[in-house]
Amino acid sequence: MTDFHLDTRSSDNERTRQIVEQLELQGFVLTPREPEEIVAPHPVVLVWSRETDSAALALDPEVTALAKAGRLVSVLVEKVKLPNALPSHAVVDLVGWRGSSENAFFKDLVEALCAASLRNPPPRPRGPTGRLIRRLCGGLTVGVVLAFGIAVALNILELQNNLCSINFQQPHLSDFCGKWGLGDKPERTERLAWEAREPNSCQALRRHMEQFPDGALVGLAADHLNAKTLVVDERWVPDQVSWPYTASVPGDGAIDEATAKTKTMNAAAQEAETICKAYAESDLYRFKSVTLQEPKWECFELLSGHFCGFDTKQICQLERLERTNREVCRTSNP
Repeated sequence: MTDFHLDTRSSDNERTRQIVEQLELQGFVLTPREPEEIVAPHPVVLVWSRETDSAALALDPEVTALAKAGRLVSVLVEKVKLPNALPSHAVVDLVGWRGSSENAFFKDLVEALCAASLRNPPPRPRGPTGRLIRRLCGGLTVGVVLAFGIAVALNILELQNNLCSINFQQPHLSDFCGKWGLGDKPERTERLAWEAREPNSCQALRRHMEQFPDGALVGLAADHLNAKTLVVDERWVPDQVSWPYTASVPGDGAIDEATAKTKTMNAAAQEAETICKAYAESDLYRFKSVTLQEPKWECFELLSGHFCGFDTKQICQLERLERTNREVCRTSNP
């Protein structure tokens, strides 16, 4: 399911209600917007008709922000011209739509909403191309066929791109276009390499550009590289520090040497742990444990009892925070 908003300035008519109902049947969920939100968390559908105040919307900062953020999808239900001041965004022509979910123009709306929900560039609409082909095939005169052939050869109105992208015999049609340099489509070898690349890998994009320096997807790869982001990965790794340690002789004596050693060792263990924890008091280290190596004892006896001290090495077992910078290139298929 994909949530979407309906702009409150959309034309309030039966066509608008019909569009919302059909989108809900396709699994979309109409969600109300919070009034303080400038850029909506979900795609926003704005329905345009002759009743729409185009001049006011062209100067509206909220509409401009939505278009720049890739969240705005304009839907035309009557023949109107969008303001030139409005930033480039997804526009779907439903002027001739009669309510069918199988209509190519309605499918363009579904694809545009899905792309806007992911903040991807709007997909190329299929409806206008299909309508053009149907009109051309309605009367197959020599003049029409010749004009169509010239238009395809010169890529007028991006006919090559649209014809090579129609949902028919794909990916074979796209590979055919790529082989003959039509419609900015990649050849089969380049397409397979692009599809097999590691997702979100900037290095994979660089390798693709090196492998296919004149390929059809080099420009797309460069765009993704220019839009890369830097992600910091964090993990805790084992670490340790050590230094010489001297256990102080206690001030009071013990009844025998064994008791004196035990007393000194207990005090030394507590002191060594305190030292290690003090060393790890930062965001970069975590204390795990402390170890005292085999001590070199020095004991003596006085009238007040037995006394022992020792020299050894103290080892602090820690975990250290390791940060690694990683490039991320969000990619999409052409």
